[in-house]
Amino acid sequence: TICDAEEGAFIRLIKVQLLGRGFIQADDIGTVCAEGGRVELTHVILGGKETYTGATGTLSSSGGSFKADTAYLCRADQKLDMNYIVRQIGKKTDCQMNAKGTLCDRAAKIYRGSIDFINGCTGSTGNEYEEVLLLSPNVVNKSIPLILCGEEDIAGEHGSTIGKLGDDTLFYMQSRGIAKREAEMLMARAKVARVADLIPD
Repeated sequence: TICDAEEGAFIRLIKVQLLGRGFIQADDIGTVCAEGGRVELTHVILGGKETYTGATGTLSSSGGSFKADTAYLCRADQKLDMNYIVRQIGKKTDCQMNAKGTLCDRAAKIYRGSIDFINGCTGSTGNEYEEVLLLSPNVVNKSIPLILCGEEDIAGEHGSTIGKLGDDTLFYMQSRGIAKREAEMLMARAKVARVADLIPD
C-alpha cells in the first residue's frame, strides 16, 4: 500500500487483519509526506498463522507528520513480525508510533520501531512506545525501539513496558468474582479496543 500525501493533504489508512489461523501474510506500507502532509495509520492484527508487516514513512518536507497506532493479539503458535521505519528529513516534522499488544500460549512477536533523524531536520520531534502484556511463560517477545540521530536540534523519545498482569490488578478483579483467565482476556481486549476506538466508522 502506497500513501503519497501531497502538500497539505491528510491520509487516514486503516488496516484490520482477521485472517484464519492457517494463513501467512506479508503486508508492506509505504508513505511519503510533502510539505504539511499527514499520514495516520491504524493497524489491528488479530489473525493469521504468520504475519510479516510494517510501514516506512518518509517525511521529506517541512511540517510533514506520520502517526501509527498498532494493536495485536497473538495466541496459540502465531508469529508476528513488525517493522516500522520513519525517516525525518524535512524541518519541523513529527513522528508518533504506538503499539499495544498481548502474547498468549506459545506466540512469538518481534516489533522493530526505528526513527531516523536525518541531518537538516531541525525542530523535528519523534516518539515511539510499546506496551506488551505477557500471559504465558512460553511466549517469545522481542521489542527493538531505535532512534538514529544525525541532527542536534530535535526531540526524540522511545520506551517499552513489558510484563505480566500485576498481582494487585488480579486481586482486584478476583475479589469481584472475575476469574484469572477472564481478567487476562479483559485486559488483552482492552489493549486492542483502545486502538480500534480510533477507527471512525
